[in-house]
Amino acid sequence: MSLIVFDMDGTLLDTRIDITISVNYVRMKNHALPPLTQEQVVEYINRDERNLPQLFYGTETPDPRDRKLFRRHYLQQCTKHLRIFPGIATMLETLQRSEIPMAVATNASSLFARLMLEAAGIAHYFYAVAGADTTGTSKPDPSMLHFLMRQIGFDPQKDRGYLLGDSGKDMEAARRAGLVPLYAAWGYTNGSCKADRCLQTPEALFKILSIPLSTFKEESRQCN
Repeated sequence: MSLIVFDMDGTLLDTRIDITISVNYVRMKNHALPPLTQEQVVEYINRDERNLPQLFYGTETPDPRDRKLFRRHYLQQCTKHLRIFPGIATMLETLQRSEIPMAVATNASSLFARLMLEAAGIAHYFYAVAGADTTGTSKPDPSMLHFLMRQIGFDPQKDRGYLLGDSGKDMEAARRAGLVPLYAAWGYTNGSCKADRCLQTPEALFKILSIPLSTFKEESRQCN
């Protein structure tokens, strides 16, 4: 069995605009702080070591008011400017036709993840979605990956598994779970590659999985 686990934000979906709008809404309403740029928000989120309450709202510890307001606002905002990265939809269709099981592991709430994947029209490709609330931990902790592996009956001794993501947290989580880390160079980090295998485009995954590139190109023509 070949299992593919995907990060969501910055790998499958571009969610930068909406998350920035919601963060800035909380900054303005609860703290009278000036807005952050998309680049700042994404950089803060993808830092290997960070205190997001301090970076976003200037508080050393999470404030329940901020969490509640962000959740309420982002629930309405998160699909308004959502887009799929180029090549992702066709890649997922090709992998499904090749009968390769796929799942999503995201540090976002599984509620938001499912909502956004549904809105993007790609939720049906995944046998399971795990968020930070699924196991109570976030990547680079590998718990959510272990959860997904158990869901499909993945055996690390016999099967081959991969995690495709765009941050160092994704790569470290993959290594801890015994999965092969694959770095999505089209994602948010725009930095040096954080894995031995860096994919410049989604179709580069097919070479790793030994799927003929012609399959991807044929599906691309059908979807255009």
